[in-house]
Amino acid sequence: MNESNPFSAPQTEASVPLTGNENLEGLNFDELKKLYHRSCNVNVINALLILGFFLLAIASIVPGLPMSLRMVLMGFTAFYAIAIVGLFIRSSWGRILGIIVSVLTLLGMLFNLSTGNTNAVGALISMIVGIAGLFAFIGSPQLFGPDRFTHKELKAEFKLQKRSR
Repeated sequence: MNESNPFSAPQTEASVPLTGNENLEGLNFDELKKLYHRSCNVNVINALLILGFFLLAIASIVPGLPMSLRMVLMGFTAFYAIAIVGLFIRSSWGRILGIIVSVLTLLGMLFNLSTGNTNAVGALISMIVGIAGLFAFIGSPQLFGPDRFTHKELKAEFKLQKRSR
């Protein structure tokens, strides 16, 4: 206890060594930073897929749609639901579905523009989501599968290395 202030926190002279995750110690700071940001991108893309899931679900129940279009929209809704679950648990099959969803997003943007639809904002958002998804999913297989780095581990190690720089 501090003699001058009885309400102050106890002080110690011992220094506490900063220890991080032994699996991530082999990465230099730039590699760790890139992997951490890609993990953040995966989380954001998954959130956008959840939004897309709800929009597709709503679009599939709009009255007056032909049954064939309704079935296609329900199929995409189910596919998005499976991809969302796979990306949430960061499974290896979720990564593959994430790549497929990213490619479908880019193809949907190209189809939208080729049919004369002039929704430039929607096409731009689709392009950004598709390209960011491809970068995040293809460039970071370490984030998926049974031996993956979790987002929590990456965040803790990133903060630790950033503080010690």
